[in-house]
Amino acid sequence: MTINSTIRVRHNTYSVPSQLIGEKVDVRVYAERIEVWYAGTKIEDMPRLRGEGKHAINYRHIVDSLVRKPGAFAAYRYRSDMFPATIFRVAYDSLVEHYPSTADRQYVRLLHMSAKRGQDRVEAAIRELIETGGQVTGEKVQELIQRADENRGGLNVEVAPIVLSDYDRLLNAMEEVEQWAM
Repeated sequence: MTINSTIRVRHNTYSVPSQLIGEKVDVRVYAERIEVWYAGTKIEDMPRLRGEGKHAINYRHIVDSLVRKPGAFAAYRYRSDMFPATIFRVAYDSLVEHYPSTADRQYVRLLHMSAKRGQDRVEAAIRELIETGGQVTGEKVQELIQRADENRGGLNVEVAPIVLSDYDRLLNAMEEVEQWAM
């Protein structure tokens, strides 16, 4: 495991969760996938890359370190993998065009929101800003997500307590049916 939250497997580079930096991991290579194991627990299961010199970087593995060093995004070796969907690339290009001095920091913020609050929610907010002609910024995306949360009213799911006597009655009824059927 490298200090960059990546591992090399058969001449290809894969990202793993940043919590594993400096730890020894085991990798199981299969025909179509690889598994990453740590302390007897499977941590990752990802598609296997074919050939050599390729990379599969999951932004969720890297984003926490980029938040601590947002300037690192500009020179990040695997930056092309930091666009999980086309809409993120569009958002980044818009940030660079309109806010060149803070574009990298704001984009890393979008990735961080995506990893923590849900990629689909961030995508929807970016898409809404673009479709309405608004400027894509970390703040505006955050506002749209918060507004959506408020409009949902916070799903309150109540689970009734389990009454074990109900199961006892069910089992007793089943026994009666079985005896009657005999």
